[in-house]
Order: sequence, then structure tokens, then C-alpha cells
Amino acid sequence: AAAQADVTVARAAMLPTLTLSADLGSGADKLGDVLRSPFYNLTSGLVAPIFNNGRLSAERDKARARQDELLQTYRGAIINGFADVEKALSSIRGLDAQRQWQSEELREAQTAFEIAQSRYEAGAEDLLTVLETQRTLYAAQDLNVQLRRSRLNASIALYKALGGGWQVPASTIN
Repeated sequence: AAAQADVTVARAAMLPTLTLSADLGSGADKLGDVLRSPFYNLTSGLVAPIFNNGRLSAERDKARARQDELLQTYRGAIINGFADVEKALSSIRGLDAQRQWQSEELREAQTAFEIAQSRYEAGAEDLLTVLETQRTLYAAQDLNVQLRRSRLNASIALYKALGGGWQVPASTIN
């Protein structure tokens, strides 16, 4: 809006200005007094924009270019905002699908460990098998926590992309 106002001002500057003045007395005994007559003032006010037209046109073009530049910057910011939202939503969708598959893997690892543990207690399995299934279970649990953290980070990115803002409490900065 400000850039549009600048263009309007630059366009208005190209129009002639009319200044009215009144003088008492009409005696002009010197050449300088003749040039100060109201008629000369009126014509100089009307003619001035014609002689400055190149400069005034350049000012108008500059204001229009600045308006276009600001408009393109604004459009770019909007497009980047939509891209950030889309990226965050896509990330959330992908992480949710990955967490669903990983939850199934975690359940299977838990079941395998429980079976290996019970077989070890019954004497049908050795300790190495129990430790291997336990290692697999721990890896699945670790991956589950990492995916949850990534999902939370993606949710925060979505919140930021939608314009959410917050102040970090001073106690967490230290």
C-alpha cells in the first residue's frame, strides 16, 4: 500500500502546479520587477513539470519498480510459507507411516524376546539367543523414540510455518 502511494505521489508530481498570488500595485520600473509579475509566476508553475519531465518520469518509474519489487518479495514470502507448510505436513505424514510400521516391528521384537527368555528359562535356548533378541528389542525401542522425537520436531516446524511464535523461557536457555 505504501509503494502504491509512492507511485501516486510520483505521478502527481508530473502534473503542473498552479500557484495563485496577489500583488498590490502594478508598477514595474525594472526588468527584474517585470519577471516577478503574477503572470510570470503562473506560467512558471505550469511549465516547470514540462522541463523536469525526464526526472519526474524517472521518479515515477522508480516508484513503480520499487512497488513491483516489494510485490514480488511479498509473493515469494507467501510461496515460501506454503512450501514450508507443505514440507512439514509431508514430513508428518511420512513419519506417522514410518512409526506405524516401526510399532509393529517393536511388538514383534518384544514377542521374540519374551519367547527367547521363556525358552532360555526352560533350558531350550542358550543365553546368546536371548541377548541377540534383547539387542534387537533395544534397537527397536531406540528407533521408536527417535521417530517420536522427529515427529515432534516436524510438528514444531508446522507450527512455525503456520506463523506460530513463542518465546523460549529464560530457564531453558541456561
